[in-house]
Amino acid sequence: MRLKTLITVLLLSLFSLPVLAQDGPPPPPDLMGGEIVVEGLSGPQGLFIDAEGNLWIIDSGMGGDETVNAVDPTTFATVEGKLGNTSQIIKRSPDGTQEVVALLPSVAVGTDFLGGARLTALDGTVYATVGAWQAGGGDEVSIPFQAQVVSITDSEPVTVADLWAHELANNPDGTDNKESHPYSIVTGEDGLLYVTDAAANDLLRVDPATGEVETLAVFEGLPGIFPNQFRNNEAITDPVPTAVVLGDEGSIYVSLLSGAPFIPGSAKVVSVAADGTVTDFATGLTMLTDLKLGPDGNLYATSFGIFTADGPVPNSGSILRIAPDGTAEVVISGLPFLTAIAIDAEGNGYVTINGIAIPGAGAVVYYEGLTGLAGTPLPAITQ
Repeated sequence: MRLKTLITVLLLSLFSLPVLAQDGPPPPPDLMGGEIVVEGLSGPQGLFIDAEGNLWIIDSGMGGDETVNAVDPTTFATVEGKLGNTSQIIKRSPDGTQEVVALLPSVAVGTDFLGGARLTALDGTVYATVGAWQAGGGDEVSIPFQAQVVSITDSEPVTVADLWAHELANNPDGTDNKESHPYSIVTGEDGLLYVTDAAANDLLRVDPATGEVETLAVFEGLPGIFPNQFRNNEAITDPVPTAVVLGDEGSIYVSLLSGAPFIPGSAKVVSVAADGTVTDFATGLTMLTDLKLGPDGNLYATSFGIFTADGPVPNSGSILRIAPDGTAEVVISGLPFLTAIAIDAEGNGYVTINGIAIPGAGAVVYYEGLTGLAGTPLPAITQ
């Protein structure tokens, strides 16, 4: 199931959280020593720091005014969606100046908002993952750039690879629901793009020159609570791969969000071998949305927050440090709805907060010397 569907539907439909029902942005949280450097975003999903030290941000947007046919991700029925070019790619220079480099399609379908997800750069070209599609919408995608990898050329998106077509033709995870939500994207030394598909539950490799898509690994379902209609009605939830990191000597790490109902401790980081074998690397984690390698050799992850039987716990997101042996600790806690992290060569960090459907509430927070901050043990897991 789509990552943003999982998050926004639960936040806006299944639970009643007062901060999400109010008009305008919520009150500012305690940022635990952080400084807001970009604000006014609507669903920030990705961060990337290029070789020149520019910070790139991708904001998923809030749909628009054009009426389109779309698929409700909760009922799988064809419904009316609202489309607009409100998803933004923003570049923030080291001197603090920022510009909107490109606009991407954003679609509002019920409580689900889908636009740009993540971005990277290769040989001076910016690449981004955009949108989602599923079988209920038909074989042909009727909304521009949905479930695609695009390049940004002259401020306009250009199709590089169609991940929905790959899912439709191959359905690598073998479940009864064909669905694609390309999410994380990174570049390899081989000149190829590595992409996690949060809905198709796989790791893909894309040749940007030809658009060819190859399945590298498929992630198995995780223990769940509710019967899953697409997994033989067994109590299995989707793994929902979020971030991919290419480490040293060919190592690959992928973070798994875990599907609804987001049981604390059910998320994890896995390693992927060259032959596609998947093994656990760091377990007992919760709602992982992003993963980056720091200059200190440790991985840094964002934990979106904690969900209980009473709903999401406000300001329960955290930044985690994961050592090379897979042990994890909390670096910063008490943050709202974290979706992305970036770390520069000096170990300073940036994270996106309020990466959900609250217009104007999203922001990027800067933490000086993030990798040098002392960690604390993970909190005890309570159900």
